[in-house]
Amino acid sequence: MDSHYDVVIVGAGLQGLATARIFLQMEPDLNVVILDSNETIGGVWAKEKLYPGLATNNLRGTFEYTDFPMDDSFGVKESEHLPGESIYEYFCRYAEKHILTRRIQFSTKVTVAEKLQEGWKLELESVVGNGHTTEDGKEILPLPAQRTITCAKLVIATGLTSVQQPINIKGSENFQVPIVNFGDYPREAEKIYEDEAIKNVTVIGGGKAAYDIVYLMAAHGKQVTWIIRASGHGPTYMAPAHIYVGPFRCWLEKLTTTRIFTFFSPCIWGDADGFGYVRNLLHGTKWGRWIVDTFWWKLGSDLIDQTHIAKHPETKKLMPDQPPFWYGVSLAILNYPTDIYEFVRGRQVEVLRKDVKCLESLKTIRFEDGSSVESDALVCSMGWKFEPTIDFRPKEIHADLGIPSADFSHAQKELWDRLDARADLEIFERFPKLATGPKVDHDSLMVQQNLPNSALADKTALRKEVSPWRLWRGIAPPSLPTRDIVFLGMFFLFQGAVRSETSSIWAYAYLYGKFKGPFTSVSKPSAALNLDQRVPAEEQLQAMQKEKEEVNGIMYDTALFNRFGKWRTPYGFGSRNPDVVFEGIAYFDLLLQDLGLNSWRKGWGWMGEIFGGSYDQADYRGLVEEWRRSQKKEKV
Repeated sequence: MDSHYDVVIVGAGLQGLATARIFLQMEPDLNVVILDSNETIGGVWAKEKLYPGLATNNLRGTFEYTDFPMDDSFGVKESEHLPGESIYEYFCRYAEKHILTRRIQFSTKVTVAEKLQEGWKLELESVVGNGHTTEDGKEILPLPAQRTITCAKLVIATGLTSVQQPINIKGSENFQVPIVNFGDYPREAEKIYEDEAIKNVTVIGGGKAAYDIVYLMAAHGKQVTWIIRASGHGPTYMAPAHIYVGPFRCWLEKLTTTRIFTFFSPCIWGDADGFGYVRNLLHGTKWGRWIVDTFWWKLGSDLIDQTHIAKHPETKKLMPDQPPFWYGVSLAILNYPTDIYEFVRGRQVEVLRKDVKCLESLKTIRFEDGSSVESDALVCSMGWKFEPTIDFRPKEIHADLGIPSADFSHAQKELWDRLDARADLEIFERFPKLATGPKVDHDSLMVQQNLPNSALADKTALRKEVSPWRLWRGIAPPSLPTRDIVFLGMFFLFQGAVRSETSSIWAYAYLYGKFKGPFTSVSKPSAALNLDQRVPAEEQLQAMQKEKEEVNGIMYDTALFNRFGKWRTPYGFGSRNPDVVFEGIAYFDLLLQDLGLNSWRKGWGWMGEIFGGSYDQADYRGLVEEWRRSQKKEKV
C-alpha cells in the first residue's frame, strides 16, 4: 500500500467515480486512490444505505454517465424511476468497466487534511479486516486502524448528503421508544414497520426524505403523525414526473434543461449561454418581469392542481408556503407505487404544523403550544451536515479554501463582508425581483453540535455560526495560492451526472494548469448601479471595479456566485451552497467556455438552441476526447 499518491479522491459516489475515470483518461499513469468511509460503492446509493422503496426522482436516461447508458439489463424500463438497488448495481458495473474497483479503499475515513508546502498530508481511520476482495478474487489485507498518507492533488468528492444532522431534541435521553435519525433509517426501518407492537410512528420533516418515511410506514399499516415545523420552511413541492403546463404535457426534469425555459430564471452567470440580451429584457424590464412572474405563477398553480392537495382540508396542510420560484432542488417527484395523499385524506397520516419543544418520559412529544402526541417510534429527517467532516489544517487557510468555517480571522471576515455587500448591489440591480423575495427568518448557517443531552436546554450552546461554501465556479478555492485541491459535488443540481463529468474535466484543467484563459467574469455591473444614494453611481462603479481588480476577479465572482444563491433560493439551500434548477445548463456553458469548448451543442446555431429540445446526456457525450483534441491543436 502506497504512502504517497499523485491524486487522492475522497468519495466513491456519483462524483468521485466520474473524477477518477476522467483523470485516468487524461493521464493513465497517474497514481490515483479513492477513499470512502462506506463499506460499498455508490456514496448515498451504497448498498448499506438503501431502504425499501428508495428510488430516484429521475426517470431512466437522466441519471447516468454520458459514456455508460443504462439498458434493460438493470431491470428498469424506459420512463420508470430507478430503484436504489439498480443505481447501486449501475455504479458497480461502471467501476468495473473503468477498472476503478481496485483503486477504492472502503471503510476508510479521512479525519484530517493538513496543507503542506507542496500537496497534502491526510490522516486516515480505517476499519480493520473489512473483508473486501480485488477483481481477481484475492483478499485485501486488513488496513491499519490509523495511518497517514500524502498526495500531490486532493479532490474532495463527498458531496453534501454524507453525514446527517444530529437530532438533539431536549429530553431524548428519557424517551422510552425508538428514536431514529434518517441517516440510520436504512438499518432501522424494517425493525419499525415489522414490529407489531409499534402502532403509531411519528415523522419529523417536510422534505422528500420525510415523504419517503411517511409513505413506507403508512404502506405497512402504521398510524403516522407527520410533524412539519411551523417556524421552518414548511413542506416541499411535490409533483408528478410529467406535468401539464397549459395544454402541453412536459417531462418536468427536461423542462429545466430546455434552453428557452431557462431564460425565465434570473441567473448571475446566465450570459454564458449567449442569450444575455433575452435575459436582460425578461429580468431587467417591467414588462419582462411580468412575463416571468406569469410563467412561474402558471407553473406553480399547475403543480398544485395536478397533485390535488388544495382540494382536501388535510392534504392542504402540505401546501408549500411560497411559489416554486423561491425553491431549489428541494422540489421532488411523487415516485410512489400508490397515491401518498390517500393516506392523508383517510386520516391514517395526520399532518401537524407545529414546533417540537421536548420529548417527555415514556413516549410523549410536547409542542411549543403546550399540546402533545403519543408515539411508539420517532423518525427524524433533520437534513444533512453541509460543513466538511474533515478537519482542514491549519485553520488560518479556511477562508482561502472557501469551506464553511467558524475560524475566519477578523480581516478575512471583513473582506468577505465587503465583497458580499458589493455583490448584493450588483445582483439587485441586475435582477430586481430577487430584492423582493421572502424574508425567511432562518438560521441556515447555524450548525448543531453533538453535545450531552444535559446541555440541550441551552439552545445557544447547541449551535454555532459558520460561513457558507465560497468556491470559485462552485469548485475551486477562491484565494489559495497553490492549485492542489478542489471540491466537487458541493453543488445541488438536477443534472448530477453531467455535472460530475463537466466539473471533473474543469477540475483536472485547474489542478494541472491546462486552462488557456482568460476566464469569463460573471460580473456585469452597470453605470446605473446606485443603491447607496450617498455614493455617486460612477464613483461606486469605479470603486467596485477597482476592488475586483485587486482580488483578480476570482474572489468577487465567488461572492456573486454565493450571494446569488442566497437571494435566488431562500426556501432551498442557496444560503450555504449552490442550489440551482433552471440555471444548470448555463452553468455547464460557463465551464465549457472556460475549457475552450463549444457550449452550444445542438447544432444549427441559435435556432438549434431555441428549438432543438432539451439538453440530455447525449449532448455532452465525448467531452473528454473533445477537450483532449483541443489541447493537441493548441500545442500544434
